[in-house]
Amino acid sequence: MKHIIPLLLLFLVSCKPKLPEVPKDVIPMETMKVILADMHVADAVAETKTQVGANEKELVQKYDEQIFKIHGTTREAFVKSFSFYEQNPVLLNLMYDDILNDLSKREGDISKK
Repeated sequence: MKHIIPLLLLFLVSCKPKLPEVPKDVIPMETMKVILADMHVADAVAETKTQVGANEKELVQKYDEQIFKIHGTTREAFVKSFSFYEQNPVLLNLMYDDILNDLSKREGDISKK
């Protein structure tokens, strides 16, 4: 029985799916997570401002361009990168797990104030 447990653990570890490699021309996952989190916050701000008469579509475009500038990328690079992550749902799910945790933490920090 003592020998079965290590073999079982080895088997389980070896069954772990290998993550796809992110090409050099795609925005790295860590940067992409920050960009996406910023975009979700910006979308929420734009949606809130529409309640006082602002144009949500224009605000989102403006905020997105500011986010791309802050992170040193372009809309085209973002779209290409996001397309890569969409085609690799394991990576996209990993990113969104972290993004949701980050946004939840931010929300918790704000509600404490």
